[in-house]
Amino acid sequence: MRPFAFVGKLPASKSMMNRLLLLQSYSPTLQIDGESDCDDVRLMRQAVARLGTGEDLHVGAAGTVLRFMALRASRLTGRHRLTGEPRLFSRPQEELLKVLRQLGVSAELTRESLEIEGTGWHLQGDTLLVPRERSSQFVSSVLLNSWCLPQDLFVATTGQQVSEGYFRMTVRLVEQAGMKVEFGDREFRVSKNQMVQASRMTAEMDISSAFALAGLAAVNGQATFLDFPTASLQPDVAFVSILEKMGVPLQQSSQTLKVGQAHRLRGVRAELTSNPDLFPVLAILCALAEGESELIGAPHLVHKESNRLATLAKWSQSLGRDVRVSNDGLKIFGAPLSRAQLERLPPLHWDCDQDHRLVFAAAVARSAGAPIEIQQKDAVSKSFPEFWHILGWAS
Repeated sequence: MRPFAFVGKLPASKSMMNRLLLLQSYSPTLQIDGESDCDDVRLMRQAVARLGTGEDLHVGAAGTVLRFMALRASRLTGRHRLTGEPRLFSRPQEELLKVLRQLGVSAELTRESLEIEGTGWHLQGDTLLVPRERSSQFVSSVLLNSWCLPQDLFVATTGQQVSEGYFRMTVRLVEQAGMKVEFGDREFRVSKNQMVQASRMTAEMDISSAFALAGLAAVNGQATFLDFPTASLQPDVAFVSILEKMGVPLQQSSQTLKVGQAHRLRGVRAELTSNPDLFPVLAILCALAEGESELIGAPHLVHKESNRLATLAKWSQSLGRDVRVSNDGLKIFGAPLSRAQLERLPPLHWDCDQDHRLVFAAAVARSAGAPIEIQQKDAVSKSFPEFWHILGWAS
């Protein structure tokens, strides 16, 4: 496998773009600096453009788009139908139904659609209760859609708080847009009659995509990221300090991050409650690292595009690594891939189950020399369609 090399800028964060597009739907004059051609952003743009037209809002397999647009559509009077792939509607959406019904909006979930009907938000009680144990997207969606309310909104979250970093990113963005939010321990209040004040906002480069390329560099090459946001709102920026602990050579200066190949990766313990999207690539790096690694704080990975915990455990075992699975992560007893081990490994067929982050993880293992056939490669279009072109591999 020839060494990987990359120098350049990456597209805008899909997480930030989708949040900013939602803000723009409340203030069409808002200018967004940043571009992304990934599936999730394309679907979000289309859904926002169709708001109020009576057309179906198609959300594909994008959970974020479904959860953000369901509450956006519920602010409008009428009946709205959101359509998508069956595997999306088989993922946890009960929390979304609970939130909508508390807001006085009728909601019916089928195998391929969510149909909602109402006359805007009419909270049934004093406080909106939003579950947090499986995703932070439900409470993020509430906050992003709390503009121009006729009365103050009181929100309390319930359950274990997962993906806290993504909710904090949402908070920072709405505050930058001009929203005033008062926070308590597990609750917040949004005052009535607030409007988007910002005229221009920026979507940073996608840090999650950068980590996929940084993982490739760490095992076989180098990567230089230009316009890298060192003080990023994205929680996945934590990958920089994690790679440093693993012995990956890094050089960071203003707006530039250089990642080199590690002479020998070291095992690491990482708590990923706030940034679970790092888990797949990091798990493979840990399988290739010397010694014991422990990745914890991500029980909700079983509810993502696929059951990532189970798949990553199976893949690491297929590389000859001992793995212990817990309810919120993995303990991996890693080792570098020696020439003798590579000669003994049979051809491996890794089924990525249409999960883009599993594709990135599989690519890291293949770049390290493992004889892997990566299946469902095109899943990268969800977040990073440029991935295979940058690698220079046949997609």
